[in-house]
Amino acid sequence: MASDLNNIMLIGRLTKDPESKYLPSGSAVVEFSIANNYYMSSKNSTEVNYFDVVAFGKMAETVAKYLTKGKQVAISGTLRQDRWQDKDTNATRSKVRIIMQSMQMLGSAGGGVNNMDATYTPTTPSGADVDLGGFSDDDEVPF
Repeated sequence: MASDLNNIMLIGRLTKDPESKYLPSGSAVVEFSIANNYYMSSKNSTEVNYFDVVAFGKMAETVAKYLTKGKQVAISGTLRQDRWQDKDTNATRSKVRIIMQSMQMLGSAGGGVNNMDATYTPTTPSGADVDLGGFSDDDEVPF
């Protein structure tokens, strides 16, 4: 039986500076959003989509150090849906985030070429899971 697929690749610009936090283990967590323009030829217009992104460990440290509002970045990762009960209404709420696995810095905030272009992809032995800095599906994310 074939496995399910959960993979996303996007290019966009940061909507604000990344926010850094730390897990109880001391591992870094960074959260940011990117805006991604989508041209709709049938309407001859552009639609902007916004995506929340989370990075862990050394990748989070790299993001916090080099990415700022307006910076263009290509990211790849997986989608994760968090669900919880709203304490006021008791309704089930959810939010989908991208768990970043790799990134490439593409240019400066102004759109020009930047000498700091870099790619970061976690390295693991073949077939091993990527270390997300101590985060697992059973852990509670602190935001």
